[in-house]
Amino acid sequence: MYQIFKDQLEKTKLIITGVKRNQRLGRDAGVEEGVIHKLEDDCKRLEELSAEVDKIQEMARKKTLEAHAALKTLKDRTKTVKKAIKTKYDSTWWTKFGIPDKR
Repeated sequence: MYQIFKDQLEKTKLIITGVKRNQRLGRDAGVEEGVIHKLEDDCKRLEELSAEVDKIQEMARKKTLEAHAALKTLKDRTKTVKKAIKTKYDSTWWTKFGIPDKR
């Protein structure tokens, strides 16, 4: 969970607790019970969304690791093919195999 989400949730939950403890004073200040319920719903919604974001980020991290491994494999295989061609043929032939290297 992002720190900004945690901080805001903590602040809001403290306010909710305080208003519930002092309902009469809260009503006198114009804070209706319905607003507190909406705040609680908002907190739950943010917690759910934050959990979803965390799951998506974890999946993205795993996919990134997989992609980097695939890239390494691709580079290694390409290097092997280039090396085989370069050792067998003169540099004038390399472009015929799609190798732009000059040396």
